[in-house]
Amino acid sequence: MNWKLEISAGKPGYHQIVHYFERKIVSGELPPGNRLPPERELALQLAVNRSTVSAAYEELRARGLITSVQGSGTRVSELLWDTSERQAPNWRRYGGGSLFHPAEPYYKRIGQALSLPGIVNMSLGELSPDLMPLARLAQLSGEIDYDRPFSYWTNSRGDAWLRETLSAYLGRQLSIGAAPGQLIVTAGVKHALYLIVSALLQPGDTVAVEGPSYLYAMQVFTPAGIRMVKLDVDEHGLIPELVPELFRRHRIKMVFVNPTYQNPTGTTLPLARRRRLLELCTELGLPIVEDDPYGRLSLSAGASLPAPIRALPGAEQSVIYLGTLSKTVSPGMRIGWIAAPYPIAERLAEAKSRMGYTTSHPGERLAQRWLASDEAESHLAFVTDALARRRAVMLEAIRKHAAACTARFAPNAPQGGFYIWLKLRSPVPDKELFEACIRSGVIVMPGLIYGAEKGYLRLSYASVNDNLIEEGIARLGSALRSL
Repeated sequence: MNWKLEISAGKPGYHQIVHYFERKIVSGELPPGNRLPPERELALQLAVNRSTVSAAYEELRARGLITSVQGSGTRVSELLWDTSERQAPNWRRYGGGSLFHPAEPYYKRIGQALSLPGIVNMSLGELSPDLMPLARLAQLSGEIDYDRPFSYWTNSRGDAWLRETLSAYLGRQLSIGAAPGQLIVTAGVKHALYLIVSALLQPGDTVAVEGPSYLYAMQVFTPAGIRMVKLDVDEHGLIPELVPELFRRHRIKMVFVNPTYQNPTGTTLPLARRRRLLELCTELGLPIVEDDPYGRLSLSAGASLPAPIRALPGAEQSVIYLGTLSKTVSPGMRIGWIAAPYPIAERLAEAKSRMGYTTSHPGERLAQRWLASDEAESHLAFVTDALARRRAVMLEAIRKHAAACTARFAPNAPQGGFYIWLKLRSPVPDKELFEACIRSGVIVMPGLIYGAEKGYLRLSYASVNDNLIEEGIARLGSALRSL
């Protein structure tokens, strides 16, 4: 390390050390998992007292940038789960300071890798274009009502006709009773999460999130100063009995769950656990935020899915339900919704108004036309048939090309949704696995992005055409064998 302290800078030495490492970590020059010099060694290099380095490292730990484990030294953080029972506020997080997320270098690298010729991308969580009803959406676009004005001064909950259609759709297809006044139209799930965070939580609050979870990767909570604690999962999904302990230790304010075909693990929470989770959260006065983007994407003929948590008796006042058209129609439509108790719906509508008045009026009216059309259900059947076929192709390709390198996948073969969650037989660092895959011509999502331990990866069969799936898995097998 050639960097030296600036004695004349007028800034304490430990502040300079903090700033130096923070800049290196946030920029990606020091990627997750990289080892920092031992305190004694760095003190000698910089010609300062060891206590100066100790103070700097303590500040970097408090900011979540580094972790120290006895026997393995001090390294750049790979995970952002908060495990401390009490933690002083990280005021820099609230004051416009640089924010660090360990997954950010992976997102940047994916963007670079997409330009490589012949790359097979198995990282996308969206339908491939051939599964989107683009021609029918073009026809419906010509039927949109343009007589009603597109104005700021409309109901911030969203288009009244769309909310009426959504209310009927939720009741008919998911047994969820939600009146139009309880529905907020959003620009997708991430928009819904921002509304919930801004309207219902405060900096310093703590929430429980399934671990692993795509919500960990969304980068919604940390920038808002919200602490995330992990709600552990097993092969059946989250473990409800852990909630009271998290409440006691961390005073959690909400529980965020994705109980049906969970992203990334593909698990579906059994009905008994859904009821138990609702029971425990009701006793503790904890709201549940239930995200359900994949709930209608069952890929097993005749499978009987548990009811959404929001549809269970007594859930209407305790559960905020999130839905979207992104996973069944097209992500580019940017149409989602929140079903919430009336007082909460009012607060969320106010937050939406403060953030940007309304969602897209043409988009809302197109979504209303789609949900009211005869094609909506037939298209869903077409999509689930295609996804079931692709899932079978991917599972067979894994058996053929990568089974020797994976500890399990068949027990976790998803019954619906978009993803296969693989555990490696011999875990390797996520960065090494990720780069080996790119060198072999395939992009996958390492488990670290979702807050998982080393040795996991997520594969999407939704975004890859049938004929590319086996080629992509063959390349994955080659990468795994090279490690």
